Amino acid sequence: MKVIRWLPRLLIPLALAAALVIDTRDDRAPTSVAAEGPQAQAQVAVPPPDALTSSWFCPLVGLRGPVQGFGEVTTEVLLTNMTAEVASVSVEFRGRTTGRQYVMADVAPHSTGVVSTSDYVRDEVTGALVESSSGGLAVTRRFVSPLGIDEARCSSVLAPDWYVPVGDTQTDALAVLAIMNPLPRDAIVDVTFASEAEFGPFVAPALTGVVVPAWSTVAVDIGEHARRRDVVAASVRARAGRIAVDSLVAYDGSVGRRGLAAELASVATGRRWLVPVAGIDDGTRLWVRIFNPSDDVAEVTASIVSDDPLSDHLAFAVASHDVVELKVTPPSELAPGLETLLATPGVPFGVSVASQNDVPIVVWAEALVGSAASPLTDLSADQDTASEAESEDESVTVVAQTGGATDATESGAAAGVVDEPAVEARPPVLRARSGLAFVPGVVQTGDRWLVVIAPQSGGEAFVTIMTDPFAPSETGAPDDGDSAELAGGHGRVVVATLSRETVAVIDVPASGVITHRLASGTARLLVSDTPFAVLLWQARVSDAGLSVAHPVAW
Repeated sequence: MKVIRWLPRLLIPLALAAALVIDTRDDRAPTSVAAEGPQAQAQVAVPPPDALTSSWFCPLVGLRGPVQGFGEVTTEVLLTNMTAEVASVSVEFRGRTTGRQYVMADVAPHSTGVVSTSDYVRDEVTGALVESSSGGLAVTRRFVSPLGIDEARCSSVLAPDWYVPVGDTQTDALAVLAIMNPLPRDAIVDVTFASEAEFGPFVAPALTGVVVPAWSTVAVDIGEHARRRDVVAASVRARAGRIAVDSLVAYDGSVGRRGLAAELASVATGRRWLVPVAGIDDGTRLWVRIFNPSDDVAEVTASIVSDDPLSDHLAFAVASHDVVELKVTPPSELAPGLETLLATPGVPFGVSVASQNDVPIVVWAEALVGSAASPLTDLSADQDTASEAESEDESVTVVAQTGGATDATESGAAAGVVDEPAVEARPPVLRARSGLAFVPGVVQTGDRWLVVIAPQSGGEAFVTIMTDPFAPSETGAPDDGDSAELAGGHGRVVVATLSRETVAVIDVPASGVITHRLASGTARLLVSDTPFAVLLWQARVSDAGLSVAHPVAW
């Protein structure tokens, strides 16, 4: 009897404790789970249309304090609905000191909606959690500032480790990391750097054990901890919790460099990386950065991918927790060297980087355009003639092959494929007075990519498609009905609308790089039966300059 009498008394405190746990849980926690395995972290991907929800994490949608002297940075959040139903979307803005703010939006089927963040950024740095009532939603951003315009992805995963291979802390540069913790528990984060001035990791005591409070985003000004470095790479690792990380770099123009670039950090390391490049000329500077965040030395090879038999190739070592910079130049500019890759001017090409001893690395590139030069060289004999001859809704496809090329024409309203006879291709021309762009490497090729262009963005947009030189020579037929419906042929990339209407079919060479012009202000699906990597290049005639965006897997 005594035991029976005490059992209810014993259960009372247990029930109270359980109720306290339930009451303190925030019912608005992100519905998507944090990425746990390497495969889940390989790339950002759109949740399938039949998913119950979509959750996206945007570490940086507003920045005030760290950009004094560089101009105000404003951001637009782009919501792309890939489904045939209206998507109900909530955008929640989260700073470190201000309260959370919400915006609700309905995005029409097969369209892109825009949410301006200017009215909701009151903190030093502000992030956003975007959630949809259904799958099939992709979230990207457009950064606008007096220094330029750039596009960046948001993240569909959270992870403990993030990597940023590009950064600069010279007197004319600003380099900022935005670390977002959208979960209801504090995250404990360590930030370490690698640069050309140190051997091994550079540890700043102030960035060891940094607390990122729950539901918040914090900014790290890299220049306050790693001063006067030309090349800085960063590792952000959470001891506790899961996070998302952004990187932003700006040059103020005081010593000639001018521009702004932002991009989601890499959530995974890899042994093979591809960097599709639309082209270079004497006014464009392109650097490839190889970051080794591991404890072992990486034996690396870097190659220019094209059909040119004289394509350059380098082999070198990247020490543990170190970063190596390679400059990509035309052959006439600089003699070959250990830190130089030579690329033929005026044609698209790609850079492949591989770790020969399987030590994982991270690869990005940085493109900088001079104030009087085009970001991608004028590949035709007459820029003005080419510009007048090409209407806004046409596409020109250029294959970087020595044996000729084919044209494909895209109409924004076309429902079928337009077949054009094979003619000598007139390469595309991108024009911008100046610009800075991150060119993130692609660690995992795929057969499905989503390209988002901001509505009414202006300027010209091209995708650079690079076939995978590491892929087997023979590939099987697509194992997905949707892929078969869109692709319809081996060795081709199909360009389609969000409603799956084909607007162009591009023949894919076995080895090479293609540059394809997109209709202005559109979102496009790219589908192929062979794995490929793709980047979106945009140029604007104004001082907004050059931007590069990493498409999203779907």
